Amino acid sequence: MQQELFDYRRDYLFKSENQIACYFDILKETHESITYAEHIVPHKGKAICGMEYEEYIDVKKDKLRGLTYDQILSFLKEAKKEERLDKYKALLNFRNIPFEEDLFTWHNEDL
Repeated sequence: MQQELFDYRRDYLFKSENQIACYFDILKETHESITYAEHIVPHKGKAICGMEYEEYIDVKKDKLRGLTYDQILSFLKEAKKEERLDKYKALLNFRNIPFEEDLFTWHNEDL
């Protein structure tokens, strides 16, 4: 499932929904970077304290050392969902590609 958005790519690697939340994993690019992110979007009133909402890895395109969007997409598709983040970080570290990562969670003070 790929969408063209202003000539930048966006590929969903996983998408699911249940009564609690919508879940999706996405690889997307901007002018400067390629980002892989795993999202959990709780439905209204379903937030859980300490629940992880987004975890992402952001790589600047000028630091890719020859790695392409298509190669990253193929690599992520081949990895099991629960291992994707760790395997992607290991690949980037192995190739000496710097990246930024972060995790956003929900806390009581977000009420």
